Amino acid sequence: MTLRRLLVLVTVIGAGLAVVFGASARQNPAAPTPAPAWSNDQLTALPGDDWIAAHGNIMNQRHSTLTEINRDNVKNLKIAWRTKLVIPGVKAAVGALGTFAESSPVAYQGTLYMPDSNNNVWAMDATTGERIWVNRSKYAKGFVPVFPNRGVTIADGKVYLADSDASIRAIDQATGRTVWKHTYFDWKQGYYFTAPVTYYRGLLITGTSGGDSGAPARVIAVNAKTGKRVWTFNAIPTKKSDPGYSSWPLHRAWVGGGAIWNVATVDPALNNVYLQVGNPVPYEGVTRGPGKELFTESVVALSATTGKLKWYFQETHHDIWDYDPTNSNILFDLTINGKMRHGIANAGKTGWVYILDRQTGKPIIGIPEKRVPQDPKSHTYPTQPIPVGEPFANQCASPAWKNFKPKVGGTYRIGCLYTPYSDVRAGAFAPAALGGANWPPSSYDPSTGYMYICSKDSQSAWTAIPADKVKLKKLGDFSQVEGLTPAAKGPRTPDQTTTGRVVAMNLRTNRIAWQVKWPDMCYSGVASTDGGLLFVGRNQGQLMAYDSKTGKQLWQSPKLAAGVNAPPVTYMANGKQYVVVFAGGNGIATAFGGVKPFYGNSVYAFSLPTGANG
Repeated sequence: MTLRRLLVLVTVIGAGLAVVFGASARQNPAAPTPAPAWSNDQLTALPGDDWIAAHGNIMNQRHSTLTEINRDNVKNLKIAWRTKLVIPGVKAAVGALGTFAESSPVAYQGTLYMPDSNNNVWAMDATTGERIWVNRSKYAKGFVPVFPNRGVTIADGKVYLADSDASIRAIDQATGRTVWKHTYFDWKQGYYFTAPVTYYRGLLITGTSGGDSGAPARVIAVNAKTGKRVWTFNAIPTKKSDPGYSSWPLHRAWVGGGAIWNVATVDPALNNVYLQVGNPVPYEGVTRGPGKELFTESVVALSATTGKLKWYFQETHHDIWDYDPTNSNILFDLTINGKMRHGIANAGKTGWVYILDRQTGKPIIGIPEKRVPQDPKSHTYPTQPIPVGEPFANQCASPAWKNFKPKVGGTYRIGCLYTPYSDVRAGAFAPAALGGANWPPSSYDPSTGYMYICSKDSQSAWTAIPADKVKLKKLGDFSQVEGLTPAAKGPRTPDQTTTGRVVAMNLRTNRIAWQVKWPDMCYSGVASTDGGLLFVGRNQGQLMAYDSKTGKQLWQSPKLAAGVNAPPVTYMANGKQYVVVFAGGNGIATAFGGVKPFYGNSVYAFSLPTGANG
């Protein structure tokens, strides 16, 4: 056999094995460089040439040290390449509100890795966008992956995806073949994963979504080499021995909740892992009885080794407004009032930033409990934690609600944050369930001390369904509350217009340093750089660049093929800096953001043309 024929035979066999193991590859792939089992220093360092974690590092700071693209030359940015994440014959998953293209890539040594809206995982050349391999998702009969996935994690030569069938799979980084896949919960009970796993000391850590589907949320850590479960934390206490059990009513009038929508954050110095736990279900409080209902609406700190609770801070007690903290926690080190503080910041749906000491969970600037309006039928909690500082979103409903009539009769109780409602009295409040901040991740620039938030101004008017009529439907819904839906030819209600903001919050004071207001909601996420830039996407299909110190707009891309509703990342490859973003659109941005359906499946990379570096 000649050498040439032998090489052809090896190539054919290799391609066949790739198909067998669920990976489709180009004929002569340039094998990606395997990532190491990251050290703590590598995981906490600000990203530079590479972007190795879902949010840049495990402190979730989303800030790059790169400066080739800067405030002086960003006006010259051009599209360097475009890749469509399309597999012939496979349509993008579409849910009730449309598609959810919310993922962003990680970048390492010239290769990008990311999932598409069907949770197939792609490896692409970082300089050309050329596909290297695709790992195809495989599901049980009857399962449809309609829930969003927000990225992958790389470590120890593997790519890890937490999937929407409540499984995690490990993929060989060089070949795209599945190494192992384990299912940890039953998707038929409403469990699924949305957030990328966080890699730390050989563990993969994440939490379940599906709280809105009636599934009590769990946080798990699994062995990165084998997938074997190491520990579990019950975000919703289900037995008397669980911490927080006594904070629920004795008759346990809850179905589920506590969804964990975003990436876990880790402080190796304390061996703490931090997560943000979502709302209780049912949404309304008529059926639930009184109580704080821990650990919903809370930032929790767990031992990364054992999963034991170290501390918690609840942002909203007995939530009936869907004010779950869906934005990723950010760790920061900053001098505040003359003292170096090691903090954790969470941008809430309430429109407040909650700034805490990450060792103790105690407020750094101050978050006093203050009395709020009450409705006994909904068992509202008498006080709520209100941070010292300035909100980054509107917190009061429009007086125009007086022109509309709720279904239960009477008039709307029109108010601000924490305005109650029940099954006999409607309430109009702000922010709405969309929140001030939602899942689109924020960033933090150590040089300015600013936290950059993709925010929105929203409001709602709700009435609770009577307790004897509440039925949680399969896979989540808002049937426990009802809003006002006017006739097709009637006037627009105030909650049908949601506007946006890009806000820089000074974490030294918890006040706005600058803000830019948009006529449409901000629903993408941000990334900042040492080049003095802040990148953020628009629903209409543009990627924007702002001066990170002043908020001045410096550049916008041409209109892309779909809405930019995923967070951007930046990296270096072959000596050139790129900014990359997934333009796929988003059903929520379409339904509430004031734009027509604008869906697609393209990844765009931007770079400076030769000779345009300054």
